[in-house]
Amino acid sequence: MMHHRILAALAATAIGMAASLAAVAAPAAAVPTTYYVDAVAGDNNAAGTTTSSAWKTLAKVNATTFQPGDSILFKSGQTWNGQLHPLGSGTSGSPITISSYGTGSKPLINGASLPSGWGTGAAVYLVNQQYWTISGLAVKSNSGVDNFGGLNEADWKLQRHGILVYNNGAGTLGGITITNNTVSDVNGCFTCQGIEAHSNGGIVVRAEQENDSFSGVSIDHNSVSNVGRGGIVFWDESTGLSLTDWVIDQPLLSTGVKVEDNTVSTIDSDGVLVLGTYNAMLQRNVVANAGQRTIENSTTAPSAGLWPTRSIGAVVQYNEVYGTLTHGTDGQGFDVDLASIDTLVQYNYSHDNEGGFLLMMAGASSNLTVRNNLSVNDGYGGEKGIFTFSYGVPINTEIYNNTIYVKSGLASKIMYCDGCDGSTGGAWSFRNNIVVNNGSGGYTYPNTAGAVFDYNVFYGNHPSSEPADPHKLTSNPLLVSPSTTAPTGLTSVAGYTISSTSPAKGSGTLIVGNGGKDYFGNVLSPTAVPSRGFHEANTMTDPGSLGDPLNNWNLTTSHSANMVLDTTGPMNQMAGDASRVSRSDASAGSVTWSLAGMKTFSARVYHYWSTIAITWQSSTNGTTWTTVATNTTAPTATANYWSRTTFTPTANLPAGTTYLRATISDATPWAVQIGDIVITK
Repeated sequence: MMHHRILAALAATAIGMAASLAAVAAPAAAVPTTYYVDAVAGDNNAAGTTTSSAWKTLAKVNATTFQPGDSILFKSGQTWNGQLHPLGSGTSGSPITISSYGTGSKPLINGASLPSGWGTGAAVYLVNQQYWTISGLAVKSNSGVDNFGGLNEADWKLQRHGILVYNNGAGTLGGITITNNTVSDVNGCFTCQGIEAHSNGGIVVRAEQENDSFSGVSIDHNSVSNVGRGGIVFWDESTGLSLTDWVIDQPLLSTGVKVEDNTVSTIDSDGVLVLGTYNAMLQRNVVANAGQRTIENSTTAPSAGLWPTRSIGAVVQYNEVYGTLTHGTDGQGFDVDLASIDTLVQYNYSHDNEGGFLLMMAGASSNLTVRNNLSVNDGYGGEKGIFTFSYGVPINTEIYNNTIYVKSGLASKIMYCDGCDGSTGGAWSFRNNIVVNNGSGGYTYPNTAGAVFDYNVFYGNHPSSEPADPHKLTSNPLLVSPSTTAPTGLTSVAGYTISSTSPAKGSGTLIVGNGGKDYFGNVLSPTAVPSRGFHEANTMTDPGSLGDPLNNWNLTTSHSANMVLDTTGPMNQMAGDASRVSRSDASAGSVTWSLAGMKTFSARVYHYWSTIAITWQSSTNGTTWTTVATNTTAPTATANYWSRTTFTPTANLPAGTTYLRATISDATPWAVQIGDIVITK
């Protein structure tokens, strides 16, 4: 017995010594290094770690595997020809950064000499890498030859990119930031060999395989001009692309995708395109003169200014789009394309787009809200409509409190049904809008018998196709000073507001869950009757609280596709609560509320046996979220192993909080349910 104890003690001592030696031998974490690159005075044999020992060429940079936290800085005012393709990946909190140093113009990475092709024609290229920031570069990739392509396969060309970040078989990659770059003169192909043509052009982030995606992509404050095919493209192909592949699998979608504050101009095809995302944010972008070229009768001839597709929960807001051309099809400023679910289009300014303001495609799309937008002189080509429905209606479309202005002499159709007619089904509504139609266009739209038109202003010319509306106004809405030439700039649209004596003032109908503010940030009351159009002329009191019994989705801002209103089960299990929110599957699901300046909340949650797998987060902008620490009351038994608990925050929410999100992640979909919530200031 003693013998075994001695052996055990010796073994334990040996293990402890080995662990100690291993701890001593472990290398210290690498200290991030800054590398400098000087195309004139640099030396590839130098250390590269100071401005006086800078490297010289892209080849030296591309042969180096960088570590988390490293920076690669190119000297301002200089040019490098070829491809920038550094190696390595950063980590969360320690990205690898590409940027500039010194004074003068942005350092130029010029890919003109590169051979066309996927990856080979990209001036800046990352593949299967994560946690990188690309900032402060000028980027070009124009081979100087006709690379547009033709209608026949023999005439298809090869791809080119300014900046390309590519995920091909790497699973989920995170932490990609592309900011403050100037990308121009990229002669990407319009019809391309070997890969979908939409995903070549100025700035492209693409996930290729079924299980590939991105988590955390920010494309912001960039200037993109004179490129083909697309300006800025995020493309997660895991959702599929065919016209019959409309089932969106939420766990496969990329998350945390933001396209913000970019200027995109003079683009062959699409200005900004986002495909395959969950809760993407497309905001404060300016897209000018997209859709400048096409190949008519090709399978990919259409173009639009800014659009999501094959996505859930996309928010499109505070964007300005103008100058998009039609070339026989589409040409709208905005598009909510195939298989777009829970899409919100609000606070946008659309003008002078030949194909109109908004294209709405029916294929598996649902829950579309279009509110508080301004359209001026759109649809001037007369071929499409300011509002164009394509092959039917996205299920549950609500269009309200928009202002539409058409100057005299234009043939703009206010509404147009593309591939559908008045008998095509689909529930939708058009309420509280102002339409000033000084042109000659009319209305064709789906579901003539079932579409809801109510409390709109129809002023100017009145074609026979103008919809019936039991509470319409046909008197002058008294816009302050509309211009026949649409002004440029999101803040230059005051002329389309209504005057204090307008009949549209305070004469609309109350719409529950109206977003809480108009285009200009004026308060919209949850109880008071609003004005018609995108401008609220009455001064309303900011509500001090929001109480949501969760009997419908009207008081929520958004929710994931797997969140459902649950009315099943005996009511004694839920203390008489007839409707709660739960999930339809085991993947995490979330629901979001909005109340500017919220400070606290109280939410009643029902749970069955298990611990309550629910988290709360707050946000000032709806994109950056902070976890909220909460207190919970002791569970109170209701019936049949169900209990009720109340959640409250441990302290007031951060100053400026506007959004609150609850996320349920229990393994059993129905085992945690939110019954009701009260949010207060």
